[in-house]
Amino acid sequence: MSIEIGVVCPQRPDAQVLARVAGFALRASLDVPDVELSLVEEDDVWRFRWGGAGQVVAFLTPPGRHEYAGHWYLTFEMGAGDEHVAELLMIVTSAVTALLTGGRLDTDNYVFQREDPTPEALLAQILRAAPLEPEPAVRLLRTGHA
Repeated sequence: MSIEIGVVCPQRPDAQVLARVAGFALRASLDVPDVELSLVEEDDVWRFRWGGAGQVVAFLTPPGRHEYAGHWYLTFEMGAGDEHVAELLMIVTSAVTALLTGGRLDTDNYVFQREDPTPEALLAQILRAAPLEPEPAVRLLRTGHA
């Protein structure tokens, strides 16, 4: 079973905006001002790459093709690269997507060990704790504790 986080969105997200905002959050969290989050869009599949260190693939499902009637559903899966970087990228891009679209995280396939796995709580906590290395950043986001 792959590691993934779903996002239920009331409208189709703008991939370019997601890449810019998630890139900002990652640069601020990791204190690496010179790395960009690149995006490759292929129909209903988006690939987000953090330099050469890790990537995440987002699969888009339009309304009417899943259980959340009237909403888009995006599945973010870890891709190639460093495991901690890919996991951090998956958490941050999914949280940014939910935050910007007014959506919510569907964590059925990704178990957070924290009481508040909302996009607001996740992004606020990692930005306040910055700078972090990828492994402690993932631990903080998963558990709510450093």
